[in-house]
Amino acid sequence: MNIQRLITLMLILVNLMAVSARGNSQSVSLSGDESLPVSGVTLFSSGVGHFLHEGLVRGDVEITLVFDADDMDDLLKSLVLQDYDGGFVEAVTYPSKDPMSRILGSFSLNIADNPPLAQLLERARGEEVHIEGTASVDGTIVGIEYRAAVSEGVTIQVPVINLINVEGLRQVDLTDIRTLQFLDPVVQADLDSALGVIAANRQEDKKILTLRFSGEGERRVSVSYIREVPVWKTSYRLVLEDDGTAQLQGWAMVENTGENDWNDISLALASGQPISFVIDLYSPIYVPRPRVLQEYGSAAAPQLYDRDRVLAAAPGSMDKSQLSWEEESYFEADIDKSLNLFRGVTTAAQSDGESLYNITRPVSVPRREAAMLPIIGTSIPAERLSIYDSSVLEGFPLKGVRITNNTDLQLPAGPATLFEGSVYGGDIRLPSMSEGEERLLSYAVDLESNVILHSFSDPEEITELKIIEGSLESTVRLVSTTEYAINRLGDKDAHYLIIHPKKPGWSIEGENQPSSETQNSWRFEIDVEAGKSVSLPVVEEYVQSRKFTLNTIRDDQIVYYLSRRVINNETRKTLERIRELRSALAARVSERRKLETRIAVIYHDQDRIRDNIQALESGSELYRRYVEILNGQEDELQGINDELKTAVNAETQARQTLEDYIGEQ
Repeated sequence: MNIQRLITLMLILVNLMAVSARGNSQSVSLSGDESLPVSGVTLFSSGVGHFLHEGLVRGDVEITLVFDADDMDDLLKSLVLQDYDGGFVEAVTYPSKDPMSRILGSFSLNIADNPPLAQLLERARGEEVHIEGTASVDGTIVGIEYRAAVSEGVTIQVPVINLINVEGLRQVDLTDIRTLQFLDPVVQADLDSALGVIAANRQEDKKILTLRFSGEGERRVSVSYIREVPVWKTSYRLVLEDDGTAQLQGWAMVENTGENDWNDISLALASGQPISFVIDLYSPIYVPRPRVLQEYGSAAAPQLYDRDRVLAAAPGSMDKSQLSWEEESYFEADIDKSLNLFRGVTTAAQSDGESLYNITRPVSVPRREAAMLPIIGTSIPAERLSIYDSSVLEGFPLKGVRITNNTDLQLPAGPATLFEGSVYGGDIRLPSMSEGEERLLSYAVDLESNVILHSFSDPEEITELKIIEGSLESTVRLVSTTEYAINRLGDKDAHYLIIHPKKPGWSIEGENQPSSETQNSWRFEIDVEAGKSVSLPVVEEYVQSRKFTLNTIRDDQIVYYLSRRVINNETRKTLERIRELRSALAARVSERRKLETRIAVIYHDQDRIRDNIQALESGSELYRRYVEILNGQEDELQGINDELKTAVNAETQARQTLEDYIGEQ
């Protein structure tokens, strides 16, 4: 096919697209930036933002807004359209998330595979067309065929369209066609929609919402929605004054990550964290259904059902009065209730422990850019001091300040740069502070002081001994002293705050008591004059209870406790009596063991004699001597066994007496 024919086919496709792009709607199409610019934004510290577009429209209009594809779920969940002056809110359309091939395949002409003109017309068999070329022809497409032709000495296949009309069959060479138009408006609209889908999906990460408002004359309309945004951040400047106060200036950092510029908008920053979630509303959901066989039976009589009762209002325009007060507050900032903090630049109002900062001056931030905005400017109480915490820095305290949030606001957390007058002092991390809350902050090492730490412990002391329910309970007191030697090297007096770690079960004793405490530490405060040294002893006490059952306590432990001065007479008498009974029992045990030992010795000697006697003649003198010995030992064993029985009984009695006595305690 030569160059001229290629150019001709391309012109035909261009004309098709141009014809399909002509809609027959009489409404006006506008972009969101032109007709509905962003007028208000409320950013929440939970990572979402509420956006408001406002403007004037006339007659029937279509307004397009561009969003990131990731924002579609939030938009479909929260989009609110309003026509205030008698108009109507029509359907909002947006590109489906179905695969483009599935969408294009649903049109009467499928152009998903980018078909050439001949294939496209082949798919349009039976459609009426108007052709302009070497001749003007109207007809119904019968089909496409190819015939051989010679071009520059080469045989090629030239596509030919077969048409039928009142005059009969006609053949038109596709290379002779300048324009081709489908006469069926449905086919033309399908081609228009298919080309629109292709254009919309060219940039898959962007989606276009088309909003439709209908009505007469000029009207006020608005669009609002929630979408994900970066969390707005705060940073502070803290200037320490000599009168015990500090100038606090807070800045908010916001980012415009959307597709619209912020031009002179009303901006509000909320410290609250409303519950927000993402649910997939954008993805099409197809529910599988069972396929069943057709059953043929008798026809059923038609049924008449009761009329349904309407439970919800039909969709249409929504009056502003229908919005809850929370929603309406986003559209109209209540400036009368806000608190002017810094030369009219920002205002803020406290509500249920959360702060809403309304920027009183219009704010402009181009899309994809960020801005810093002053939101706080006030004076707060600030006490300078030196903070010593051995777990942070051993030997040197830190310069610090104790501030109080005396505003009516909850101050969001953020970094702060501190100045001592006009001199940079250091950086601090300001935690979130509620109204009236006090916080301790440090910002630099105090090189005009040093602290020497010395610790020692006293020997443990038994403070009480008592017997309860068969057990000896002793109360032991442990004392540990930590001495902080503070040396003030500077030429100014200073106030020190010593942070002393808590130990589980220990309490503070003595005259030096903490001024405050936290979950993990005690805090002591002391003033030190310039060039002087002061010692701060911190005495801790730990009281421990130890228990020993009287059945198992050792004799040496009894001796130890009897030597303590804190033991009372009753406990002393009981322990002494237990010692006596134990001694008596030990004597009885010793007697029994002696008898058992004597019996064992006799048994062993008899075994030796029996072994020897077996080798002797029964009438020999040695034989008779062994027999006499065995007889004597048997007499002795009888007497020892009688004594052993008496000893065992005595031991049992002594043991029972001891156990009975302990059981009575």
